[in-house]
Amino acid sequence: MDRAGSVKDLASELLALKKASGSSFVRLSEKTHYAKSSWERWVNGKQFPPRDAVERLARLCGTDPAPLLALWAEEDARRTAPEPEEGAEPEGGEDTEPEAGTRPGPAAARKRRGALWTAVVLAVLLVAGAVSYAALSGSGEPPAAPRPKPAVKVAGPATGCTLTGCEGRDPKKMNCGADAVTVRTGSIPKDLVIELRYSRGCQAAWGRISFAQVGATVVVNNSDGAAQADVVHFDRDVYTPLIAAPDDDSVWVCAALPKNGPRSCTGRFIPSEEKAQQP
Repeated sequence: MDRAGSVKDLASELLALKKASGSSFVRLSEKTHYAKSSWERWVNGKQFPPRDAVERLARLCGTDPAPLLALWAEEDARRTAPEPEEGAEPEGGEDTEPEAGTRPGPAAARKRRGALWTAVVLAVLLVAGAVSYAALSGSGEPPAAPRPKPAVKVAGPATGCTLTGCEGRDPKKMNCGADAVTVRTGSIPKDLVIELRYSRGCQAAWGRISFAQVGATVVVNNSDGAAQADVVHFDRDVYTPLIAAPDDDSVWVCAALPKNGPRSCTGRFIPSEEKAQQP
């Protein structure tokens, strides 16, 4: 199944759960602090949802979240797995399966025994030839067998930047969202939810706010004095550009309501002191 199909499969489950509960997008937004526009994208398969949103929907609708989270994890792994190369053939080739309708019998047994003896004879001839060559060359030993080639390790999803090379860039375009997790949260009661997002692959972080008003701001900071910010121009959620998050530095996010309204920040996150939990 392709990655777009993964999003659609999970979306169909979310849509069925939403319909069964009778909840509107507005109600989901009020109860979960995710924007109703975000819920519309997730439920209709336009965007892959965060794990926390899936769990909140299940609990809001009075459903055990475990089966839905298992589907989320399976499709998230499929979604972030590297694409297979075009033209690749399954291991074993096309001749690994026996022909349909073939039945074992004496003739087939004799054929297999003949093939086995042929293989044994060829092996003996190869060994004898190797020993003869060693004797003629004066080495006293058969030539060494070729060393097996080391296995090629398939890397995970490639990221577009790391550390300060990520400063000011879009986390989605740099593929930093492939392994991203929310490591700190905060809120301005009844108005706004704050998230600090962190990518171990990019060694970078960014801030995100949801359920916000137009004009609300979000700023991500690190202990080196760098900062990145953005403002809600429309809709109800927004995220900042990337900021470097070295292992021994701290990063945090602050947000404020429009017109010098209330302001709040998350706690600080130091990557070397805490291992980000994968969703």
